[in-house]
Amino acid sequence: MPISFVKITKGSTYSRQTLAELWGYTSFHAIARGVVTPRNDNKIVLFVTEEKQSSAEQYADRLSGNTLEWEGPTDHFAEDRMINAEANGEEIHLFHRERHHTDFTYCGRLKVSNHALRSDRPSHFKFVVL
Repeated sequence: MPISFVKITKGSTYSRQTLAELWGYTSFHAIARGVVTPRNDNKIVLFVTEEKQSSAEQYADRLSGNTLEWEGPTDHFAEDRMINAEANGEEIHLFHRERHHTDFTYCGRLKVSNHALRSDRPSHFKFVVL
């Protein structure tokens, strides 16, 4: 299901439940992953939490100014898609929060500026916020 950013404002905060409702999902569980790729859509949505719950995988993710240093999921989901997003006309969007169990701030679209793919551990990506 394609999603729209028409009602999403850069710099505003959103819960996953609010986003799920805006995008027509029955529950937030449809967007509960860190990397979401809505079916039949050209969008990749990253939900990045810097301070994670102690029980969660402790990826080293950091947003500093307009640069996001990010470790991809251990299953390497959508990495090739992100690397080729610009060439394929796909959009990468960032929702960021400092600490778990708080709302996410919409930061805007991203562009991959550098990456190091790894098979034995999380790949490393550097994004620029557009």
